[in-house]
Amino acid sequence: MKLKTLTAVLALSLSAAQAEKLTIWLVGDNANMATIVQPAADLYKAKHKDVTFEIRTIPWSDAYTKYLAAIASKTGPDIITGGLSFGISLGEQGGLINLSQKYPDFTAQVRKVAQKGVMNSITATDGTLFAIPFDLTVQLMYYRTDVLAAAGIKGAPRTWNDYNKAVEKLRAAGKKGALIQWGNAGWLSYFPYLYQAGGQLYDDKCTKSVINSPEGVTALKYFTDFYTKYKAPTDGWPDMEAGLASGDYPIGITGNWSLGSLPVGQPKIEGKWKAAKLPAGPTGKSTAFIGGSVMGVMSYTKVPDLAVDFMKFLYTAPAVKAMIDSANKVGTLWIPARTDQASKLQLPADRKAALIAQLKDAEGPANCRGWEESGDAVQKAIQAVIFNGTDPKEALDAAAATMNKNLKK
Repeated sequence: MKLKTLTAVLALSLSAAQAEKLTIWLVGDNANMATIVQPAADLYKAKHKDVTFEIRTIPWSDAYTKYLAAIASKTGPDIITGGLSFGISLGEQGGLINLSQKYPDFTAQVRKVAQKGVMNSITATDGTLFAIPFDLTVQLMYYRTDVLAAAGIKGAPRTWNDYNKAVEKLRAAGKKGALIQWGNAGWLSYFPYLYQAGGQLYDDKCTKSVINSPEGVTALKYFTDFYTKYKAPTDGWPDMEAGLASGDYPIGITGNWSLGSLPVGQPKIEGKWKAAKLPAGPTGKSTAFIGGSVMGVMSYTKVPDLAVDFMKFLYTAPAVKAMIDSANKVGTLWIPARTDQASKLQLPADRKAALIAQLKDAEGPANCRGWEESGDAVQKAIQAVIFNGTDPKEALDAAAATMNKNLKK
């Protein structure tokens, strides 16, 4: 009996030693993010029965501060998600594992399948990758097919010129025209036109700002016309969905979230609206701004290999589908970083096609040093042109000077 008892105790001790726990903190402003990831964790646990999970959602407003506190105390989550800039920022402070150094095969695979614009944003200038893309948010154009047709407009505007002509026809027909919601009258909403014109925020090696290039000036002049010539609303967050529903603003540009919220919030216009890529600029490109979140492993974790193995699993087709399906159940459109898996999204075929097409032509914020500190200067420059009539070149020269100064800090 004593031998059996000892054997049982040893077996129990061995099981306890083998058991591992993953604590995951996910940014989000409601509990849905934890709900979305849980089914993927359940799938993983089915094949790794000794692994347990603690998954919680952290408000965006508190996330960065909480992560810094966890890094300082070396206690808290093993895996985190955060804004696109979190990876480089926390990683360069020693808070996240250098994934490209410690897990090169994994990061090489991620680079092959993740959305390219986001990868550019989250990779440090020396090629280091501290975090991988987790999910995506991208701009789209939404339009009322019936209202445009009544004004003599055939389909979605495909170019800058088409867009201007469409707004002119809508205003002539008694409508207010078009609006931008996400980042309205600021650097984020200017961003796609900068890239569509062939410009960039910085040169490819992050040695200087090139926002004040001829292409940047062309983009700002065109962008300014939205507000000065075509009278688009300038408030911080115009109600695009209400504008579409009323027909006052039959064209609107905002994030992909409206693909999910419009059918629920404005059911009376279901079947009367479509989504499309942004109109193409002089380069022929329809580049949109893309955001989202990244996922990284805390440097103090005692289970780094397990954490990375779970992150690898989240990039598999079964895990992606589980998260898409879970998001759909709670009324959220969750877009995976693997754009080849976007076909699994539960959307009407035409809306899904528009989203997938835009994901192929989208860029994220700069990965250059000092960009986070420079955003306000770019915002002020753009708004000085829109609201005060400042010369576009003069305004962008001032923004570039601040960006260059911050590059050297």
